[in-house]
Amino acid sequence: MFEITADEIALLSDEDLRSLVGRLCESEMRGRGISPSCVTWGGNQNAADGGLDVRVALPAHVQTEGFIPRPNTGFQVKAEDTPSARIKAEMRPNGVLRPTIRELADQSEEA
Repeated sequence: MFEITADEIALLSDEDLRSLVGRLCESEMRGRGISPSCVTWGGNQNAADGGLDVRVALPAHVQTEGFIPRPNTGFQVKAEDTPSARIKAEMRPNGVLRPTIRELADQSEEA
């Protein structure tokens, strides 16, 4: 086992950080005996993807625990410090919540 420091993580680009988060989510699934195919990520980091960089959609029979807080979880990955106003603007362009974010919120309310 090796240890990764916060300073080393701070050196990662957006794309490398997204890959790290995606691989950590996949590892969490494997550790729980769940197929990592429920984790999706990849493609162009700057693509118009609805605001999410890594997504986890747990199978219906799986209990939430560990580092994945909900059956349907989305992560937005930013390597640089991002003020909350910029995050809000990105999640709500022109004051309208992105459909992808709304879907996650609706799924959370249904659970």
